[in-house]
Amino acid sequence: MTRLATALLALLFLTAAAPVEEGHPALWRVTGKHCTIYLLGSVHILSPDVKWRDSRINGAIEAAGTYFFETETDAAAVAKAIANKRLLPAGQSLRAMLSPKAQKNLDADFAMLGLNEEPLDGDRPWLVSLFMLGAKLAKSGNLPNSGVDNVVQATARDRGKPIRYLESIETQIALLAPDDPKIELESFEIFLKEFRRNDVDLKPMVSAWLRADQPALARLLLKDLGDHPELRKALLDDRNAVWAKELEDVLDHESGTFLVTVGAGHLVTERGVPALLRKAGYTVEQI
Repeated sequence: MTRLATALLALLFLTAAAPVEEGHPALWRVTGKHCTIYLLGSVHILSPDVKWRDSRINGAIEAAGTYFFETETDAAAVAKAIANKRLLPAGQSLRAMLSPKAQKNLDADFAMLGLNEEPLDGDRPWLVSLFMLGAKLAKSGNLPNSGVDNVVQATARDRGKPIRYLESIETQIALLAPDDPKIELESFEIFLKEFRRNDVDLKPMVSAWLRADQPALARLLLKDLGDHPELRKALLDDRNAVWAKELEDVLDHESGTFLVTVGAGHLVTERGVPALLRKAGYTVEQI
């Protein structure tokens, strides 16, 4: 896996690669005219052994009357959204599109994962690479149901509380699925070549997240995007700006307590959501 692919994975699917005893992730409180918003950075796929909830976070979860998340995580809704960008044109085979060397890499990668490639042969490269990453992560004991988003969302549903989303599933999929088929295929062949030689080792990032070490987390998350400012803009900065504006509207016109749970990468640096809200004049405290 290329370093850039690892960075992309970290930003969209920040994942713990091994159990960590416990920690105290960063939590912010933003005060509006008649409401309070708590901001919690999420690790989307996580080992169930990681203990991330403490009295602060439990208090915010319990106090919330409305919950915000990046996007819907229901499997059926995700599958429906993926369907529009999932398949290759009729009659095309992913294997047939690959160079002979890439075909050998594909075979070796799937053998390592213990998977059969045939059911995926009609799928686009971006989705197959995502499936492969998911399979590797699952083998190391990380589960989506243990991710911070899913845990908090399950609590919200159990409490019968309103849930809102900051963007659509289609918007997130557009970040993963290239419009240029040639670039998509070339990137996939590089991915196949390096997949077996590289582990999805994001333990340092998750450790920084658990320690609420925002400078370290920002440095680790963003180091591979330094040479790709347009990608950082699309993945982080533009989305953060849109989300901050939506939350400003809540802070100015709504009442009650809200909990916003989004990927941890969206809450770091001077372009993160807490910093943008502070710059807009709101009281933002890390608690």
